[in-house]
Amino acid sequence: MENKIEVKTNNVGATVRVTNVDLGNMNIKYNGKTGSSVFSSKISTDSRPYEDGFQRVELEGRKTYIGVGELSREFSKSDRDYIPQLLYAICKANSDIDVIETNLSLLLPSLQMANRNKLIETLKNKDFSFKFNGKDRVVSIKDLLILPEGYISYFDLPDEERKQDICLIEVGSRTINICTIIAGKIENMNTVKYGSLDFYTKIKNIEAGKGEDYIEEDIERLINRGTIKVTKKSYEEFLSDILNYVKAYANIKNYNTWFTGGTSLMLKPYIEEKCKECKLFTNPLASNLNGSVVASRKVWSNINA
Repeated sequence: MENKIEVKTNNVGATVRVTNVDLGNMNIKYNGKTGSSVFSSKISTDSRPYEDGFQRVELEGRKTYIGVGELSREFSKSDRDYIPQLLYAICKANSDIDVIETNLSLLLPSLQMANRNKLIETLKNKDFSFKFNGKDRVVSIKDLLILPEGYISYFDLPDEERKQDICLIEVGSRTINICTIIAGKIENMNTVKYGSLDFYTKIKNIEAGKGEDYIEEDIERLINRGTIKVTKKSYEEFLSDILNYVKAYANIKNYNTWFTGGTSLMLKPYIEEKCKECKLFTNPLASNLNGSVVASRKVWSNINA
């Protein structure tokens, strides 16, 4: 299922476009000529009896169904099979044309930035011919910009806030990205392998002790529908774990500290109660994407897309 996300965008036409994609482990966000949205990172290559009922990409004879199946267990984004999801996102972001020529902005955790050359080799100046929901498409990726998650949300802060000493804590499904910024310059940038999927695994194990049989992919949905009841103590312990990881890299009392990332939405009431000196982004789910839109416009200032 897709949900609309609010992203600041300028849709003035250009031959080569700019597309921004955040390949998250739980969901994927995109922004392009025809809009912005978010969809589940679940994928499946199992055959479907009624394939027209599913969102899909067919590349080199292999069909990948989008938004169903399982989440990738691969930590490194550059090592997992991300191409079908990326092509799907580019098509959704540029749905008005069949041949898409675009510059591409992607996000990586700071811990994985050393792998950016692998992404560059795979994507920059590359053409992809495939089927998008059964229809022929061509995506031609021209230039490629790879930006660090967490830090890039800095560009989604109000101008006055950017002048302060900032600590950004971006909590995702698999990582916590911690970045401190002084006078607009990066002081430190670190990534911790911990996120909401670790929390969901803990909840799954608690439920298993009650005789229930769940998988991590279903936990969030079942919590939201009320099937699984999570105690306030569990949420507070999760937030405490996050803050303990952050302590190793930054004393949040010495900065204007901002939480962002989809997981911070889940923890919003507990952050406000237990971490009163901290603030949350207006739209934590989209702040990385918003920031990448701003940054890519600065890099490709000659393209109004």
